[in-house]
Amino acid sequence: MRVKFVLGSLALTFFVILILGAYLYLRIQDNSQLLISRLEGNIRAQAEEDIVNASREQAALLNNFFESINTNTSIVGASIKNILNNQEALASSGYWDARIDLSQLASGSWDNSNQEPASIFIPAGVSISESLSSKLNLIKHSEFVFPSIMKDNPDIVAIYFGGTSRETIYYPNIDLANIVPSDFDVTGRQWYLAAEPKNNPDNQVVWSAPYEDAALNGLVITASVPVIDENNRFQGVAAMDVQLRRITDQVASIKVGKTGYAFLVDNENRIISLPGAGRNDFGILDENALLSDIIETNALPATTPELSEMLTNIKQSNQGLFTMSLAGAERYITYNIIPQIQYKLVIVVPSAEVLSGVKEIEKEIKTQTRNTINVSLLLIAGVLIIASAIAFAVSNNLTKPLQSLNQTATEIIQGNFRARAKVNSRDELETLAATLNTMTDTVSDLVSSLEQRVFERTAELQMVMQQGQQRAKQYEAITRVSQAISANKNLQELLPQIAEVISEQFGFYHVGIFLNDAANKYAVLVAANSEGGKRMLNRGHQLRVGAQGIVGYVTGNNKPRIASNVGNDAVYFNNPDLPDTQSEMALPLAEGNNVLGALDVQSTEPNAFSEQDLEALTTLAELVTIAIQNAKLYEQMDKSLAESKAISQKFFRENWNRLAEEYRFSGYRYTAGIAAPLINEGHKEETGTEQVDRKQVRVPIQIRGVEIGELSVMVPKNENIKSDQIDVIRAVADRVAVIAENARLFDETSRRAERERLVSEITTKIRGTNDPQEMIQTAIRELREALKVSRIEIIPRTNKSPDR
Repeated sequence: MRVKFVLGSLALTFFVILILGAYLYLRIQDNSQLLISRLEGNIRAQAEEDIVNASREQAALLNNFFESINTNTSIVGASIKNILNNQEALASSGYWDARIDLSQLASGSWDNSNQEPASIFIPAGVSISESLSSKLNLIKHSEFVFPSIMKDNPDIVAIYFGGTSRETIYYPNIDLANIVPSDFDVTGRQWYLAAEPKNNPDNQVVWSAPYEDAALNGLVITASVPVIDENNRFQGVAAMDVQLRRITDQVASIKVGKTGYAFLVDNENRIISLPGAGRNDFGILDENALLSDIIETNALPATTPELSEMLTNIKQSNQGLFTMSLAGAERYITYNIIPQIQYKLVIVVPSAEVLSGVKEIEKEIKTQTRNTINVSLLLIAGVLIIASAIAFAVSNNLTKPLQSLNQTATEIIQGNFRARAKVNSRDELETLAATLNTMTDTVSDLVSSLEQRVFERTAELQMVMQQGQQRAKQYEAITRVSQAISANKNLQELLPQIAEVISEQFGFYHVGIFLNDAANKYAVLVAANSEGGKRMLNRGHQLRVGAQGIVGYVTGNNKPRIASNVGNDAVYFNNPDLPDTQSEMALPLAEGNNVLGALDVQSTEPNAFSEQDLEALTTLAELVTIAIQNAKLYEQMDKSLAESKAISQKFFRENWNRLAEEYRFSGYRYTAGIAAPLINEGHKEETGTEQVDRKQVRVPIQIRGVEIGELSVMVPKNENIKSDQIDVIRAVADRVAVIAENARLFDETSRRAERERLVSEITTKIRGTNDPQEMIQTAIRELREALKVSRIEIIPRTNKSPDR
């Protein structure tokens, strides 16, 4: 019986430990795999989100560059259009004369001086007509605008204009006539044809494909826009060559992970700025492709499946993320469209780099699990040894204690590690019960330790996720501010919107934007989101530059300043409208060394600003500076247009006033098919029965907003004039205005031509002799005949008669 009991006890103990060990082993393995799976999924999702955000941010930066080029191209086209539309104001300036300053080369083409700011080229076979000469004289005034555009935009290599008469004006002056063939036809160039209204009905800016510049300017792209005058006539195409070195350098500088890289794909599947790692990944080994920044995929001798798959995937949508195997390893590939030019920015990142943390954590968890299992096995082995020793010492009186032990063991098997064996027999069974309780405590400690480790890993993961969410809010704020700047050029509406976005996304209770006044003495608050800030706006709050508060310090020194605790900051300005401020940060809004204002952010918490906040707010400050610069540029353009319009109207009004003084009649009366002039003075209104039975309908005759007369129609007095009849009279008045203006222009042109002819004839006759006396007599005779006068005197001036 004793032997049987001992054997039975050993068998039962072994069975309990075996079940408990198997349960613990399976539980530990399941928890480890679950933790690894969740951790890998979260890290992968976070990594993908970071890659996509980086791609979107970089694409937005590239798009800003092309938007600025688009704006400058539109400005160039609009400038030429305005010059052509202001012919009356500029034609008589005498700034430049094509008939004098152009010379015809031996090849038949026309060229100007190399000392002038721009090259002018007219191919052989094109004569310098009056209209072409007038057009060139007008466009020559662009020298006052285009050089400054090129100076402010170093990426612009050249600005040029191709006219419908095949004339070319090229900035800077590169002696174009000695570079191109004598029969060079600018109207056949691809950039000209693409921008023509028949191929570009919306008259938008058109982009060429990128190409390697022959003048060693690297990768270049051409932007062109049609020039349509005020009469809706196509005058030519304005264009500019833009160097893409800054774009390719920016793309090359994009680094995601340790070995990630980026490149561009245009809308015709040309690959731009692909680094060496990318050429190896996609198997591009063609020597010609390796020597160029542009890879013509259609011209490659062979296209690898990886390259074809990548190009096919990025065609599907404007942005996306996918994985594929390159060079034997998985790669993340994310792409985002550059809206302005319809190129796509592609970023390639090895999956192993962004998921390296997962492998390390997985390895650590497996190591800890294996160590726990090994310790458990040792403990189980020790328990078996102790149980065997106790079993051999058990006596026959073991039934009741054994049942108690059996019940406790059953509860432990079911997972109740708080169960304890209570045996007070003061013999081997009591010792066995104590041993079982010790073993249960040990196993419980092991399980608790594992659960604590799982809790710690989960807390770390949640912290990483919270940081990612905060970063996403900052990126969203930058994106929203960029969108607001693109959609709105009015600073009075834009700056308050930016202040609200920053406060909402970053959680700061006050955001203010200051702009320096014209004298650069005070920083004036122009936008704020808080109630206190709005009260400050209403009373015109301002701080002295370089003297008052953190904002004054920033605007005076062009350096950011952070007060982590305003109570300890000597520069801080205690504002009663913002009593809850505990920390403050101000960033300069500067264009180089020129400080435009400051971005002021205040929080109710001390030490509220992190490095990430500083980085994001610095980017936002740069965006606000760009918005201010854009608004000033638009304001200057509007002012220039208004001044040009005023000058044109003044010149136009003076010409018509001069005509009114020259002629002795002030209009015409048309009655029963007979037209009779109205004398300036003394013409009478209709009297008698005509005045009694009729009434007048008067409609002003206007040209370009200037009233030059009126159309008066006599109708029966009892007749009701309908709106359609008034419309007919107004249409006739408009037609009369156009005809009168054409007649005035024709008369003015005829007079100018006659005057030039007389001057030329008299000059020719005077040059026919070398005798001064005969020259004077010839001049007097010709002037007397031309002016129809009887007497002309030439009175010499002497130093003794200063009053003459």
